[in-house]
Amino acid sequence: MEVGARYDSGFQFALEQLKIAFPDLDEAKLGELDALNKIVDGKLVSFAPTNTI
Repeated sequence: MEVGARYDSGFQFALEQLKIAFPDLDEAKLGELDALNKIVDGKLVSFAPTNTI
């Protein structure tokens, strides 16, 4: 399995654990989570790679 797919699989597994440990969490909010998001000023934003050569 490729590294990216393994990383995503692990992230999805962590989300499933959150759903079990905290069943009252808002599923819509959990759906906004993504392994490639980053936190900026307390908010989730999509990761945008910079072109560094």
